[in-house]
Amino acid sequence: MTITELLAQFANPETIKTLSFTHKLLAGLVTTVLGMGITFIALIILQVLISWMDRLINRSVAQPETTASAAQVVQKTELVEQQDDNELVAVITTVLAMKMQTTADNIVIRNIQKIEDRSPLWNRAGIIEQMNSRL
Repeated sequence: MTITELLAQFANPETIKTLSFTHKLLAGLVTTVLGMGITFIALIILQVLISWMDRLINRSVAQPETTASAAQVVQKTELVEQQDDNELVAVITTVLAMKMQTTADNIVIRNIQKIEDRSPLWNRAGIIEQMNSRL
């Protein structure tokens, strides 16, 4: 019995009862593989279409940017980062003074190094979610 004949008998509810256990198992396996294969191919086609549409849309929306405006953006970013660093030093000094039970005048911070966070993204998302739920 070929696969097509087996699937034809498997499609008819009355003839399923006459099939042996191995034929039923084989027909179920073939049906599963065919269904998963068709779904997988459809998803690949959908992904290709979406990426093609993304390229088409992003190509049509061109954003001309001059070098002068880019330089201004870089200068503004550096200014904001410098202000953030000063605020960060003030916050760290205050926290250390509170922890050490002394005044901020007695503490001198010479160097601050940012340590790269190597925790997974899902871990950081969970921590942020917990912190937001406590507010």
